[in-house]
Amino acid sequence: MIKIRHIGVIFTLFVATIFLNTSFVYADEVDLDMDGVEDSLEELLIDKYAPSYYFHTDEKYYSDNVDEYLSKAHMRFHYRALPDDQILEQGNVNQENLAYMKHNNKDFLGNYTEEIIYSKDARDVYGAGGFFLEIPDNYDNKDDVYKGDIDGHRSKIYAHLFRNESGNISIQYWVFLPYNEAPSVGGVKLNHEGDWEHITVRLDESYGIEKVYFASHNNEGKYYNKEELLFGNGDDLIKKNYNEDEGNTHVIVYLALGTHASFPTSGTQYRGWYLPNDYTSEGKCLHGKGSTLNIGEKEAPLNNQKFIQYGGLWGEIGNTIISTGPKSPSFQESWMKD
Repeated sequence: MIKIRHIGVIFTLFVATIFLNTSFVYADEVDLDMDGVEDSLEELLIDKYAPSYYFHTDEKYYSDNVDEYLSKAHMRFHYRALPDDQILEQGNVNQENLAYMKHNNKDFLGNYTEEIIYSKDARDVYGAGGFFLEIPDNYDNKDDVYKGDIDGHRSKIYAHLFRNESGNISIQYWVFLPYNEAPSVGGVKLNHEGDWEHITVRLDESYGIEKVYFASHNNEGKYYNKEELLFGNGDDLIKKNYNEDEGNTHVIVYLALGTHASFPTSGTQYRGWYLPNDYTSEGKCLHGKGSTLNIGEKEAPLNNQKFIQYGGLWGEIGNTIISTGPKSPSFQESWMKD
């Protein structure tokens, strides 16, 4: 039997043992975004249920990642009845400064006031003025930016996990597209720069899928039970019923031509006699598995995804609110809505 006689050695071993045990417990309980769910569990669930997206065969405008878009955009400040102000030139916008800009408001005569507007503020930019991103009109490669990541090599799926009203977990999956090509309604063009689309996967108390919400336009989205949906393994193009044991946990999502509204089926998506239909088909596929980023919470972003703290718009100001760039996901009503 080995005897350790030196009291200092005994004390050191005692402290080391406590430290290692404490570190092990803490590692399992890390919650950097402070949402009440351990980060390790979030990562596991987010990757396990990441959707696979099918674009239409005739699609011209694909998804991309936020950093790529920011590198091509400039930031401006919109005044409702006055010319816009330039804030950041193209090449100077990034996730480090996106939510940390400030600018003085103007009165109706165009004079600067003492009121300071911050880019992290929640604000009605279209109606009351504020920050927005825009691909410069004189940029020669503007249409290339709009086309996005055609081959799907750099696209990211942005995930936000939260506890829903039932106490279970819901996972939102957000995809960013630089351009939305929507059909005109009543002669009014509804195209716009920047397009955030999402689905919500609702889990049961055992962390299995209960149902999935497919967002579509403003309030046309719908929940579907898992039995109504098709799933894949996140790697190939084979579609099956939901099956945890076989790894078929990645819901199949069809993004409509131009508008990118999400649907669970391929074909014509009827919207009513007074609205143009959406059309989906099995073109290029973007697998979310292995391409997701957990963006955390607005107050505590994860994986350096600080863009969720930006309260401005992701595209130029259009003639209508519908043809204007959207807000960040974290500033939209669906952010904490199941």
